[in-house]
Amino acid sequence: MRARSAMAILLAILVCVPVVGGTSTTAMQDDGEITDPCMEDPKQPCENQTVLYLWSNGQSTFWSHFNATEENNAGDNMYSQEKNQGVINIDQRFSMNPQMSKRLNMTLDGEVRIVLNIYLQGDWTNNDNQGPCTNDCEELNVTLWAGATKIIRQHVPQVSSGWNPITITHRITEEQVLWDASTANPSIQLEMKVKGDRQQTSPITVSGEIANFSLKLSGDGSTRVELPVDPSSWDEAFQAGEDGMPKAEEQPGFLFMAAVATMTLAAVYLPSREEESQDRRN
Repeated sequence: MRARSAMAILLAILVCVPVVGGTSTTAMQDDGEITDPCMEDPKQPCENQTVLYLWSNGQSTFWSHFNATEENNAGDNMYSQEKNQGVINIDQRFSMNPQMSKRLNMTLDGEVRIVLNIYLQGDWTNNDNQGPCTNDCEELNVTLWAGATKIIRQHVPQVSSGWNPITITHRITEEQVLWDASTANPSIQLEMKVKGDRQQTSPITVSGEIANFSLKLSGDGSTRVELPVDPSSWDEAFQAGEDGMPKAEEQPGFLFMAAVATMTLAAVYLPSREEESQDRRN
């Protein structure tokens, strides 16, 4: 009886031991040391990187990714255009490069937060009698895209000359939850038309203003797009394109644990032949 009880206790302990296997987002080396899972592909989103950063060479190339550093970013961390007279046409799209390779599951009603810092000079409002713009200017518009899907487009009229810290927020709707790698490569688009009318009025005097649009890039983290990526995004089943979690009988270790549980019940409840014989003699 004691031997059978001891066996039952031992088997019960085995049942309680967690089974190693299943999904995991933490990379481990052979010696058991935990490593950062984001290091496998540092420009892709991962559980520790859900912020999109904006980059440019300062001239004609624009891109974004999820790493907070970029060696090819402009040395002064700025993108700028300036013109004495005429219109500066800003229409720049910072698409993720490299292409996003992971599926993202956004938190429903989670907050998207777009943070920008833009310097302006000149005129950008049509027909307000405050500058040279007639119908050839355009106020700032900011659009977040997931592939061809418009997540949010925000008109930003409340800007002024000089530096403008801008924060735009948006709540994820049910239709915007799933961002598939093949169709939802993220990008941020900035659009604006700024006009200058600076001119020499005499050998020693000038009038009007220069048109200037300058964007601080993400080298210091001040420009970014914070995305409400749900932790379920890093589940291997989700990345594989499965809609739900694996069934219990499909999970690693299920059959083993079921077998141990059966053995435990047998050890506790099934009487031995010796006890049955003894009961008959009594």
